[in-house]
Amino acid sequence: MEFWFSQICGIIVSIAAITSMQLKNIKHIMVCQLVCNGVGALSYILVGGLSGCGIYLVAVAQAVVYYFFRSKEKKAPLWIALVFICLYPLCSATTYKNPVDLISAMAALTCAFSLVQEKPSLYRIFMLLNGIIWMIYDINVGAYTMIISHIATA
Repeated sequence: MEFWFSQICGIIVSIAAITSMQLKNIKHIMVCQLVCNGVGALSYILVGGLSGCGIYLVAVAQAVVYYFFRSKEKKAPLWIALVFICLYPLCSATTYKNPVDLISAMAALTCAFSLVQEKPSLYRIFMLLNGIIWMIYDINVGAYTMIISHIATA
């Protein structure tokens, strides 16, 4: 049952990811990222992908922080980006079980760099890399419908 619920979550993530790639407003993109990352975390935890879940939860926090800065039309300080860039590897290290977890760590860094971008075009470049790396992780943990969202992202 958990496997199937994870796959349904992957479909929801796919819809949000495809939508985010069509948007021009960075604030709207951030809202889609909140949906993608929140539901994606649930999808990964249901199939035992603890490292993927942890990284997606950090991504939720990062999206919330950057959304608030963007909604106030302020630039986030550099130290905030550095905090998240450090949190992703820390999360990966604390959830490490096998070499597959290193794949999610690489994907996490591309996510960190994508969410700090102010221009949608730069965001999309980092998300291309992010999608490709996450597809490799998805195959390894059995989160098959998450691949759809990552194909759309790439």
